[in-house]
Amino acid sequence: MGRDAETKLDPKTARLYDKRTVERNIKKGLVSRKDYDKHVKALDDVADKGVYGGAEIEAPEPPEPDELGRVAGRRPPRPPWPPGH
Repeated sequence: MGRDAETKLDPKTARLYDKRTVERNIKKGLVSRKDYDKHVKALDDVADKGVYGGAEIEAPEPPEPDELGRVAGRRPPRPPWPPGH
């Protein structure tokens, strides 16, 4: 039996080892600390498969203002509220 077959868990068992709930499961006695440590050591190192930061995306150029200083797609500034103060 290969390493992958030994560490392959069925979905119900895999939930016991979920890092978000494993401490609770250890306290409840559903998983022993020894079994959890064994499980973690058996996991493959997949750090080189990760993508950090996502794809590089260039910011779009800001629109050029027209001769009155207006920019297309923007509303003119609102007057202070209430008017006259």
